[in-house]
Amino acid sequence: MNLTKLTVAVTAAFAGAMLMAPAQAAEPAKSSPAATTGATKKLDAITGATKKRESASGAIKLANNPEGQRLLREMVRDFIFTGDTVFDGQKIPGGRVMVAMGTADQNVPEVITAELTPDYDEATGDMVFYGTTAKDSGKILRASRSGTGISVAWVKQLRPNEHRDYGWNYYDSYGISFLGDLKVHRSSDLNGDEAHDRPVLDALDKIMSRSLPTIKAWGMVWKFDPKLKGDDLRKARDFEIRDFMSYEDVYVVKPRSMIVINYFARPLMINPNNAFVYGAYKLNSNAKGFNLKKSAGYKAALRDTNCAVVMTEPERSRYNFFDGRYPKSSPKNLLNRLAAYKNKAIFGTEKPAANAKPTEEGMKLIGSYAMNRGSVKGLADTGGDFSKAGASNLMTKEQVEKAVAENQGKKKSYHWEDTTKRANMPDRFMVTYTGRDSNGRPYRTDIPNWSRYFVSQPNNVCGIATRSTIEFK
Repeated sequence: MNLTKLTVAVTAAFAGAMLMAPAQAAEPAKSSPAATTGATKKLDAITGATKKRESASGAIKLANNPEGQRLLREMVRDFIFTGDTVFDGQKIPGGRVMVAMGTADQNVPEVITAELTPDYDEATGDMVFYGTTAKDSGKILRASRSGTGISVAWVKQLRPNEHRDYGWNYYDSYGISFLGDLKVHRSSDLNGDEAHDRPVLDALDKIMSRSLPTIKAWGMVWKFDPKLKGDDLRKARDFEIRDFMSYEDVYVVKPRSMIVINYFARPLMINPNNAFVYGAYKLNSNAKGFNLKKSAGYKAALRDTNCAVVMTEPERSRYNFFDGRYPKSSPKNLLNRLAAYKNKAIFGTEKPAANAKPTEEGMKLIGSYAMNRGSVKGLADTGGDFSKAGASNLMTKEQVEKAVAENQGKKKSYHWEDTTKRANMPDRFMVTYTGRDSNGRPYRTDIPNWSRYFVSQPNNVCGIATRSTIEFK
């Protein structure tokens, strides 16, 4: 049995294979029924915007309530907003972004690299993307007929000056992937009847006004005498739209489900597989003359996570991802709003004092996150009710020693509280990892639970999940 329709099939890992796929696949692929059936199941299930890819690394999952969803949507808006595009004295709001769009036709994967113009509705948080392509472009038309939509991926590519002047690196990057519906406007949609054509022309007029379809179209065609008003201006615009549609197709992509990746605020995400990397975090807060801020462990932890430094000077000036629309001094600045959201969740207020203590509800949330990396009861299970977020019981140091001795070489993690350490120190709460190395020898490593420590500090963005899902209706 052959596939007869397009099926969405894109993940970042698929991209390399897609680039080698044939540009056209008009004829049905010849394959065995069993092979095609198996492929169908996989293709239907794979997309770059599934909830299965949501992060379990953060206590605070923005996707779980309306205000968090709004922050996520505005984060996407600010991520992709490149500033107004100006050409030949004409300005178009929103700029343009280069994306990869993936489909599969007749069981053959395809990829489309396209330039899209984003449009964001501030009131509703809805998003839409506009694009143009050569008339009768095969891939776009096949994707529009799929009935399943199209998968889109966009990643912020750091430029040399961002590495050099701001000190950003790979872990400061961010990206978006989403599953969306695709609608193509073609010249055949216009038949010359005014009643039929009017809504089509109006829709295209809006797109042409928001987008920069081509340099030629904007710079040489879509520019009108300022003396034209009313019906005269409308007729002139209608004429240019019809002319443009004689050699181009215009399409609209509306997201359905979107994954947002914001590594700039990543937590430490320490786990048994990378525990040795974080060996520098070891410290002893009971040592004579100990100074947390000057310790090698503290500096190493700051190096390995941005969430604790993006809100403080002078580092704050480096992390200017969201400063384009509102300055960093504004409470409307998205990074400030994210910090306020975290503060409310952990401290019960958007503006806690510098040395504020988490609320009881906040501590339960921290316990759930820090001990289980968000995999057990948190906001996802409570509908946003922090007081119901569960926290697992910590072990004592003595219990850990006994358990490790009885399970020598077993791969396991133990979360425990060292009551001999000061309560405001990260090594009050420890994680012990055990297992066997590549030579088969048992190992043990004890590490301060920096993730728990940082999320319990006010006025930062620690504890916010770095991968979240937005659902569009």
